[in-house]
Amino acid sequence: MLLKMAIRNVARHKRRTFLTVITMAVGLMFFIFFDSLFVGIDRMVVEGLVKYSDSSIIIYSKEYDENKKAYPLKKGIKDVDRIFKLAQSFKDVEGVATRTQFLGELVYYGKSKYIIGTVINPELDERVFEIKDSIKEGKYFSDGENEVIIGIDLARELGITVGESITIIAQTKYETHNALDFVVSGLISTTIPSINEASLILTYKGAEKLLDLEGSITSLHIKVKWPKGESIPAYTKRVANIASSLQKDLPEYKVYNFMDIYGEFLLLMQQKKATTFIITFLILLIAAVGIVNTILMAVYERIKEIGVLLAMGFKPKEIRKLFLLEGMVIGVIGGLFGVLLGVLLDLWIIYSGINFAEMYSGIKASEIGMPVWGVIYGEWNFGAFILSFCFGLITALISAYIPARYASKLKVTECLRFV
Repeated sequence: MLLKMAIRNVARHKRRTFLTVITMAVGLMFFIFFDSLFVGIDRMVVEGLVKYSDSSIIIYSKEYDENKKAYPLKKGIKDVDRIFKLAQSFKDVEGVATRTQFLGELVYYGKSKYIIGTVINPELDERVFEIKDSIKEGKYFSDGENEVIIGIDLARELGITVGESITIIAQTKYETHNALDFVVSGLISTTIPSINEASLILTYKGAEKLLDLEGSITSLHIKVKWPKGESIPAYTKRVANIASSLQKDLPEYKVYNFMDIYGEFLLLMQQKKATTFIITFLILLIAAVGIVNTILMAVYERIKEIGVLLAMGFKPKEIRKLFLLEGMVIGVIGGLFGVLLGVLLDLWIIYSGINFAEMYSGIKASEIGMPVWGVIYGEWNFGAFILSFCFGLITALISAYIPARYASKLKVTECLRFV
């Protein structure tokens, strides 16, 4: 009976109720939208690291790890074959690739830029990274001896086109300087701005003449299978377990999973996500004021009715319960409406995405502070739907408590004055 009365009372003032519900719904809608967006960005960042940069697990020699910022070519991995066999013994491992990085300078018709060069074995690299699929202009390596692939933003900055010759200056394994000409065979575009803006990739066949590598390999990269639909925490846990097992078997090496290297960055992303809670809280605070106003006005408008109910034998706690139910009804309607709006926004961002490349045409990703580039898609997070609905409902109940408590303390004699 009390619930029927509460629903009828809420429906009495349609305009006032509608404005309160809309305010609450908008707050919950933004919470769901930003949650989806940030979860999508997190996945895009992690997938970018796995697909283009470091893969799931990275192995260095301890000597190289102690000074890896200097990219020492002498501190390579010696037990490559043994580590390959060990890594491939894990059923979730899809591939292992060798890489060697170096610092260099790219020179093109009087213009130059410092770059981070990556030496790869194309056949092995294709099993771990998706560089080949990221070529936007030109082609992948054919013979590889005099060919290089560079980031698309780097090429645009220096005015380089596919098929042109560039000069690479770098320090060799024996710490002497060398310079060689290479032909640009392709331009790559990934979701990682640093790769697009300052990367150069060449094969071991081509790097031997430039760097005197003599087969030096400075890192091994292991790709762990990531099934579609598996969450980032679940994937991270599996990768960490494999990395931990490898570290026990390889005490003379340093084994990192991607979270060891980029954990602080991903934590920063999570902290940015907290801003959505602040935005939602502020909007719901406005909604809470609206709920207090709605129910308090209802109390004042229905003092005679409250007096009649008390005279008929209603107890103060039943009066309080009635007005709390009215707040709950508003909370349920606002919560459901907010979730519905959030789902509609999620459908748009998940299936259409936000194309930052078009929005910021002509601007580098690093200039707008984004960790990713291109089209950013959201992610379904059904936990956010439940959380937002419960958050809205609790906010409504808390907001309704003050006027409900006031109504329950009214006396019959006080109410008679308004008859």
